[in-house]
Amino acid sequence: MATVADGKTEYSNYHPSSIEKSETRCQQILECRRQIKSWQDKLNRLLVEQERYFKLAKLRSAAGSTDIQSAESILSWSADTHFTWSDLSWIEKQDKDFILAALESKELPLELKSFDEDVFPLHIRTDPEIFMARVHHESFEVAFRDYAGLVVPRTLCDDKNIMLEVVQRQPMVVESMPDHWRDDPDIFRSVLKHQDLPWKLLQYFSKEIRSDAELMLAVFQHRDSELSWMGDCSERLRDDKVFFINAVDKFRSHCTKRTVEGYIKLRNHNEKPENQVLRYASQRLRSDFDVVMSCVRQSGMNLEHASDDLRGNDKIVMAACAQDYTASMYSLPLGLEISFLEHYDFARSIIADVSAETLKLSLDKHGDEDEQFCLDSILNENLDWSMIPETFRSDTKFVSEAAKFLSWRRWEALPLEMKRNVQIASALVESTYIDREIIWDVLHKCPEVLSDRKLVMDLIANHQVFHIDDLHRLVITNSVIDIPNDKGLMLHAVKHHPRLWKHCSEELRGDNDILIAVAEASSNSLQIVPSTYQLDHPEFVACVIQKHVGRKFFESPGKIKRMYNSMLREMWHNRAVAMAWLEAGGKWSNFDFPPAFSEDGEMILTATKHFWAEFRWASDRLKSVKAFVIQALAVDARIIRFVSEELFFDHNVVMAAFSTDVRAIEFYAEGDDQSFAFLVSFAKKIRRRLLESRTFIDEFIGSAKCPSAENVDCNLSMLNQGPVMLATYEDKIASYAGILHEEEELARYESTSHHLAAWGI
Repeated sequence: MATVADGKTEYSNYHPSSIEKSETRCQQILECRRQIKSWQDKLNRLLVEQERYFKLAKLRSAAGSTDIQSAESILSWSADTHFTWSDLSWIEKQDKDFILAALESKELPLELKSFDEDVFPLHIRTDPEIFMARVHHESFEVAFRDYAGLVVPRTLCDDKNIMLEVVQRQPMVVESMPDHWRDDPDIFRSVLKHQDLPWKLLQYFSKEIRSDAELMLAVFQHRDSELSWMGDCSERLRDDKVFFINAVDKFRSHCTKRTVEGYIKLRNHNEKPENQVLRYASQRLRSDFDVVMSCVRQSGMNLEHASDDLRGNDKIVMAACAQDYTASMYSLPLGLEISFLEHYDFARSIIADVSAETLKLSLDKHGDEDEQFCLDSILNENLDWSMIPETFRSDTKFVSEAAKFLSWRRWEALPLEMKRNVQIASALVESTYIDREIIWDVLHKCPEVLSDRKLVMDLIANHQVFHIDDLHRLVITNSVIDIPNDKGLMLHAVKHHPRLWKHCSEELRGDNDILIAVAEASSNSLQIVPSTYQLDHPEFVACVIQKHVGRKFFESPGKIKRMYNSMLREMWHNRAVAMAWLEAGGKWSNFDFPPAFSEDGEMILTATKHFWAEFRWASDRLKSVKAFVIQALAVDARIIRFVSEELFFDHNVVMAAFSTDVRAIEFYAEGDDQSFAFLVSFAKKIRRRLLESRTFIDEFIGSAKCPSAENVDCNLSMLNQGPVMLATYEDKIASYAGILHEEEELARYESTSHHLAAWGI
C-alpha cells in the first residue's frame, strides 16, 4: 500500500508474489504485442502476394481462352486487360511476370504496343522471353507493318531461333540483321514464309544464297515476287537455261492461277520496264529460242531484249504480239508483218488492240464468214461500224449481240429501223453494260419494250442507269402494264429501290410480302413508310431490326441515331420489337423499355448473351430464382456479380459459375472478408470431394481385382462378378457414401479446382 510522508511516496504491504504476477503479465503483454506485430507483418506480406497473384490472374484470364465464341466477348476481355494494366503501379509495369501476362491478351495496352525505351528499361526490352512474346503476338505484324520502330536488340541478334521467328513475322528485319545471317539458307527460307517480301530482297543476302537455284526458284514462285529480282541473281544462274525458263514459268503460273486477280497483277507487273526479265539474261540466253519464247509469252515487251535474229523470227514475233500488240515495234523489220494476219488465232488474239488500219485488214480476211471474230472486234475503240461486213450489219441477231457493247457513237450509226427493232432494244435492256444515253434513246424510239414484263423488271433492277424519279416517270407511269397493282413487279421493284413503295397501290402498300421486302432492302425503311404503319405493323419494325442491326451497325453511331429517331416511342413497348433489338446486339434501354420487361427472363438472357453486365437490369425476383440464375450462368458466368446475396453464397450456383468461367472468381477474390472466407471454404470442400473420389477409385474399386493364376486372393471377392456388376456396385456404393463418381460431375469439380488454382486459391 502506498503512503505519503515528507513529500515522498512509500510502498508497503506488497507481497513478492504480486510483483511477480505483474512482471509476468507485462512480459505476456510484450510477447502478445510482438506476436501481433509478427502476424500483422505476415498478414501484410500475404496480402501483397495475394494482390499480386490476383492481378496476374486477371491479366491472364482476360487474355482470351479457347471457349470464347463471340466477338463481343473478345472485346469485353480486351477491355479487362486495359483496365487491369492501367491499375498497375509504375513498378509493377516494369515487372517481367506482369508484362508476360499482359502479352497473352488479344488487344494490348498502348504501352506494350510501342514498347518505348522511355517506358521500359533496357533489361526488359532485351529480355528474350519478353521479346519473343511480342513477336508471337498477333498485333506484331500490324504494329510493325512498315518496319518503323522495330529494333532487334543486339544481345538477341546472335540467337538463330529468335532471328528465324522475327524475319518470318517481319521480313524487313533483313535490312539490319548481322552479316553472318546473310548467307544462312534457313534465314532466307524463313523470310519466304511471309506473304509480303521486302523490296529488293535478294540484295540483302550473300552471293552464295543468290547462286542457289532451289532458293531462287522458291523466290519467283512467291506471290509477292518481281521478275526484276532476276537482276540480283548470280551471273551463273542468269546464264543457266533451265533455271531461267523455270523461273519465268513459275512466276507466270503463280500469277495466272489466281484468276482475275492474278491476271491484273501480271498486267500491272508487265507494264514496268524493269520487269522485262529478258534484259537480265546473258547474251547466250538472249539468242536461245526456248528462253526468248518463254519470256515473250510472259510479256511481249521482252522482244526488245532478244537477239536480232530472234526479233525477226515469225514465231517469236507472233507470240510477243499476241501477248502485247505494241511489242511489234521491236520486231525486225519494224512493224507487224501483214502476212501474220493470215493466221486466224493470231489475228483474233490482237483484234481488240490493233490500229484501225490493221483492224480493217483483219476483218477483211476473217470477218466475212466468222460472226464471233466480228463480235470480238466490237471491243476495239478504233472500230467504225462500216468496217463490219454488210451481211452482219443487217442481221438482227448479230446487231442484238453487238449492241450490248456499242458506244453512243456506234449506236448513232445504226439505221433507224434497227433502233426501233424490239429484239435489239430488248437485248440492250438485258445487257449488263448499259449506256444511259442509249437506253434513253431506246425507250423513246421503241416504247414497245415497256410492254414486256421481264424487260420492265430488268430495267428496275439496274441501279446504274436510272435515278428513282427516272424509273417512276419512264417505266411505271409509261408502261402499258398496270405496275402499281402488279404485286410481282412491285415486289421486285421495292427489293431494288425501297422508296418505290410509295408508288404501290393502296392495297399493296399494306401487303405483308411488300413490307418485308422493303424492310429487308434498306436500314432506312422506317423513314420510308408513314409512322402509322409502325403502329399497325410492329412485325415490319422487328423485321427491319433483324435484317440490318448487328455488331457492325452499332459501330456506326449515325445509323443507330437515325434508326432510333425514326422509331416511335410506343414501339419499344412492343415485346417483338424489343426482342429483335436485343437479339441483334442492341443494348438494354431502361429508359424506353417498360418495367415489365425486367421480369421477362428470355429478354434478360438475350441481352446477357451480347453483354454480360446487362443482367443487372433483371428484377430482384429473377435475381433470386435459382433455376433462372443457373441458366444465365451458362450464358456468362460473370453475372454472378448481380445475383441476390442468398444465391451469391449458394454452393450449386457458385459451382455453376466457377466451373464455367475463371473470371467469375474475381468477384469473390477481390470482395470483402466474407466473400474471401467463403471462397477459401468453398475451395476446401471442392478439393476434399475430389480427394474422396480419387481415393475411392484408386483404393477401393482398384482393389477389386478378379482372381487369376497370379492373384487368387482378393480383398473384395464379393465384387468379383464381372465388369457389369462391378460398375453397378461402384455406383451404389458411391451414391450411398456421397462420393463423386459421374464423369460429368467429376469434370465440373476438376474444372472448378483448376480455375481456383489459377487465382491462387
